[in-house]
Amino acid sequence: MNYRKEKQPGLLERLTEYAGSDAYPFHMPGHKRREIPDGIPGGFPDPYGIDITEIDGFDNLHHAEGILKDAMETVAAIYGADRSWYLVNGSTCGILSAVFAATENGGKILTARNCHKAVYHAICLNRLEAEYLYPEEITEFRINGGIRAEDVRKALEKDAMRCAGNSGDVRGKITKIQAVLITSPTYEGVVSDIRAIADAAHEYGIPLIVDEAHGAHLEYADQCHSFPKSALEYGADIVIQSLHKTLPCFTQTAILHVKGKLVDQDRISRYLSMFQTSSPSYLFMAGMERCIRYMDGDGRNEMIRYEKRLERFMERMEGLQVLEVLDREICGKYRTVAGWDPSKIVVSTMRAEDFHGEELAETLRRKYHLEMEMTAPEYVIAMTSLMDTEEGFERLGTALLEIDGVLRRRMESGRKEKAASETPEGLESKLSHPVRRMLICEAMDADTERTAFQDTVGKVSAEFVYLYPPGIPIIAPGEVFTDAIVEKIMAYKAAGLLVQGPADPDADVILTCQTPGFVHKGC
Repeated sequence: MNYRKEKQPGLLERLTEYAGSDAYPFHMPGHKRREIPDGIPGGFPDPYGIDITEIDGFDNLHHAEGILKDAMETVAAIYGADRSWYLVNGSTCGILSAVFAATENGGKILTARNCHKAVYHAICLNRLEAEYLYPEEITEFRINGGIRAEDVRKALEKDAMRCAGNSGDVRGKITKIQAVLITSPTYEGVVSDIRAIADAAHEYGIPLIVDEAHGAHLEYADQCHSFPKSALEYGADIVIQSLHKTLPCFTQTAILHVKGKLVDQDRISRYLSMFQTSSPSYLFMAGMERCIRYMDGDGRNEMIRYEKRLERFMERMEGLQVLEVLDREICGKYRTVAGWDPSKIVVSTMRAEDFHGEELAETLRRKYHLEMEMTAPEYVIAMTSLMDTEEGFERLGTALLEIDGVLRRRMESGRKEKAASETPEGLESKLSHPVRRMLICEAMDADTERTAFQDTVGKVSAEFVYLYPPGIPIIAPGEVFTDAIVEKIMAYKAAGLLVQGPADPDADVILTCQTPGFVHKGC
């Protein structure tokens, strides 16, 4: 029986329609719906014709001995890693595997609070205690800055003192913390001082894991002057990168690198075999191989041309008077910003009156047919790659200058410009500092009750609540709702942003723990 009341366009039809429109993608994947210009006759083959399984002669990702082993060894040589793995379940499976390989069940991890939700899922699944590092805030844009190396060192010293007990002898530098994990570059392109953070972790004999999902392109910018270096070059022990975010590769493709002696490569392989599908896509792996071959050849020269396109775009943006675009000046102004990735175009609306990120994104979409990667209360992000065209940058630049002119005339007609320090009520900061009453895993296993969102103050959350993208929790299971957190989330919802995580898709009802639990102790 056919239960469809009327025929509606399916996903394939909608994708085909979108591909044929004039909508320009300032969002991932990094191929920007364009074929890699590597000269292969006919381009990428018919996907049905080459979609296979692990048949003879094509190797097995989970026990690579032939063509895939050679391909991954090539990746390691290019990126300067001791060993690299293809990831066909995105950076998420790499993060899960890295955390499980570097920590023991029930152990402890020191992690940046502004990490992706996959990190929190790993913390939950391995029943870890998490201690958080909070990034500096870049106040003009209300975005997260870098992680302080001194905060890492202080946290490790404090944990070592707790473990030493009454003896106070911390010369052995023994901590319960088993790994440090940060995100760099961030979604907005901010790079932390990886070398100093790695040095601090290595003093205690523990590895540094860097979620570099947004930095797979950095290796190929060696002839450019404006891109930062990869975390691998500065001492990180495990680095996870999404090829599809910033390079011309299919969505869901990523790589994991290991360098140094602090990480057991066999443990990485073991957990990858658990967190990756047992039926890896040969389409994905062929796309990854092709992408890396191109980037290690003609792609390096294209990165130079891409850098020039970005520079010309930023020169045009000097004409903005109300809108503002993030630039390299943050490197000298904020001491936690060791570098900046210019591929992320962050456009702030904080100097505009009654015009916020959601309005800017909607105007760009509706009037100019430009689709942004992310919308926040105070800004939008246009994600670019070397596959972006001159025409694309021209369209975005013209749109922003025209919108800026409208905003300027509106304000000159009698409205008072909002000071840069002001933001809509409730939207001041994305990272809260909630009190923890339970571990994430304990809260998610606890007996729960359904609580109206406005009545959650003082209760312990049993769910994550975050904006997506970027997927950074505002509150995590085991943490206590406060008036400030509730007001912040309500303001995000009122602004039309995507508040996700709760079982209730509207986030009107939250699962909370029936009992408050306890504050988990360290050593």
